[in-house]
Amino acid sequence: MQQEISLREIFFAIRKKWKWIVLGGVLGAFLAFALSAYVLPKRYTASLDMYVNNNREDTETGNRNQNDLNASQMLVDTYTVILENDAVLSQVAADLGHITLDELKQALRFGPVGATEVLRISAETEDPQLSADICNAVAARAPEVLQRVVKAGSVEVVAPATASSEPASPHVKRNTVFGALIFLALSVIAVVLRFALDTTVKGETDVKQRLDLPVLGEIPSFSQYGIKEGTRRVQP
Repeated sequence: MQQEISLREIFFAIRKKWKWIVLGGVLGAFLAFALSAYVLPKRYTASLDMYVNNNREDTETGNRNQNDLNASQMLVDTYTVILENDAVLSQVAADLGHITLDELKQALRFGPVGATEVLRISAETEDPQLSADICNAVAARAPEVLQRVVKAGSVEVVAPATASSEPASPHVKRNTVFGALIFLALSVIAVVLRFALDTTVKGETDVKQRLDLPVLGEIPSFSQYGIKEGTRRVQP
């Protein structure tokens, strides 16, 4: 006969093991904290912004129109493609002197800042000063390379990159919370599975539900200290 498990039974099974579930959450938080704080390597991010100008303005008013702004925004994408070229990055790696081309490509990120004329260069490594040096080395090479290839427009560095004192990853607090939640969920699942797979008969009610047979009598459990009747113990 197939046994049906109600949500009420599952709730009481979980409530009965709430201490183990909480312990699982605490263990998960501790493991995630230890892993994030002491095992995973810390990575530092540095970035700088370069303003892209297409060098066109209204000769009468000295103002730039919307077409000029759109052209500058398009130049941001063009400059990104050029600066990501292996030949350009090889020159940057040579300028730095202590990083390979593959390491440089893995560390660097280029991209526009929203729908603006600003190109952001970011680098993430395990050394905060190296991350800043990479950004500044790219910015130093950029004007010469872009002028030679595009022959139009210009870039101006808003501010040089500086070494960060705080790591960008791993996120210790966030990982600790995620670890606690994951282990809490696993603990609940383990309790529910154990309850669902438990086929032992615990009393008259279980006999009726599992076997659909009438109960004629119940034999008490004898122990060294007396007779145990359900949850009640009678001393001799």
